[in-house]
Formats: sequence, structure tokens, C-alpha cells
Amino acid sequence: MNQEKVHENYFEGIHNENDAKARYKELAKKFHPDLGGCVEKMKIINLQYEKVLSGVYQKAGKSITEIEELLKKSQRLAEKIYEIINCVGIVVEICGNWIWITGDTKLVKDTLKEAGFFWASKKLAWYWRAEESASKHRGKVLSLDQIREKHGREILNNFGLRVQIS
Repeated sequence: MNQEKVHENYFEGIHNENDAKARYKELAKKFHPDLGGCVEKMKIINLQYEKVLSGVYQKAGKSITEIEELLKKSQRLAEKIYEIINCVGIVVEICGNWIWITGDTKLVKDTLKEAGFFWASKKLAWYWRAEESASKHRGKVLSLDQIREKHGREILNNFGLRVQIS
């Protein structure tokens, strides 16, 4: 008898991008192999996540190329967050395609550096962004509050869950 292995639907009832991303971060915190989880289960979660996000983006009228690019950006942000999410005393914020780290960062500065984050002395915060997300505005320097207002922000708790969106 040929038995096909049935997998749990980790994204059941998820119909928008923010909920999908929040659920993915919650699952990755629980099942990511670097955090003591299972490689096979994480592969299944990754496939389901991409499928759910593709569906959300298709419903929003995105082209295949746009969908692929959005999925790549989302994955890069998630990978960076997992590298530092266990740091104690920090606040992780997503503002557009950038990750900003504030809070008590002095004790974890080496971890942040190793993860590819940079110190923004005028903002008193660490940041990471993909190369293609570099600011094209070389004239006016925005404060962190202005960046938050312009791009919105999502604050993550230490489980990778979004706890505030503005």
C-alpha cells in the first residue's frame, strides 16, 4: 500500500502578508534547526510559507517576477532576524526593507557585527538592509522616528512575533 505522508498545514487560515510573516517567524523560532528544531519540518514550513505568500501576492495582482522578488526580500529579512533574535535586551524593528536594532545593544554588539549589522551613530541604533535597499537620498538624513513614520514599523518580540505595527 502506497502511503503518502500528510503534513500539517502550518498556515491554515492565513490570508495576508503580515499574518503569514508573523506565523513564519513564530514557526521558525520553534522549528529552525539552528535553534534545536528539525530540518525536515523546517523545509515543509518554508515550502508552505512560499506557497501562502505567492497566493497572497497573486491575489494582489503581482506578476511572477514581482512575486519572486518579494519572496527573496522576505527570506533575507527572516534570515537576518534569526541570527540575532536570541539576543537579550534588544528591540528589533522592521521599517520597510531595513531592520533596526535598539535597546541594550552594548552586550551584543559583537553578535550584531558578525550578523552583518552596522552602527548608525546619529540614530544610536544598529541596522541591516539588503544592498539593493540602500538609500538613494544622499542629501537629507532622516532621524529614526522620521524613518518609522515614513516606512511604518513592526516591532518583534524575542519570539519573532510582531507585537506592534504602526
